[in-house]
Amino acid sequence: MAFLSVSFLFFYGVEKQKIILPQEKVFNNASNTENTQSTNIKTILEINDKRYEGTVLGITNVYDFMDKLRSEGKINFTEKNYAGIGKFIVSINGIKGNGEKNWIYYVNGIKAQIGVSDYKIKGGDVVSWKYEKFNY
Repeated sequence: MAFLSVSFLFFYGVEKQKIILPQEKVFNNASNTENTQSTNIKTILEINDKRYEGTVLGITNVYDFMDKLRSEGKINFTEKNYAGIGKFIVSINGIKGNGEKNWIYYVNGIKAQIGVSDYKIKGGDVVSWKYEKFNY
């Protein structure tokens, strides 16, 4: 009985603790809720090495940030929405993917592993778009 009591306390106590792990290098943060404050977050978007700066309020994904820059007249892009997957960027500033090359985005220099609708921007993130051959 003592073992069960100790086991219960151990598991109950572990469940209540918040475990903080170092940030992973693969970006797969669709459920990231760390950035919940309602403060302005400075973010940078690079398209073929040209920088665009802007701010986002609270939790925002890459697509919404790009859409904000588009509404401000800073960039232009087209997208296609796929049910269950999200947005796919078709063209940026008049350059359209051609099957051999497409627009691929990186966050802080690392190729993103999730779509632009799912990646939640964190303060200081640099989102870079490169027109390159996609290697599966």
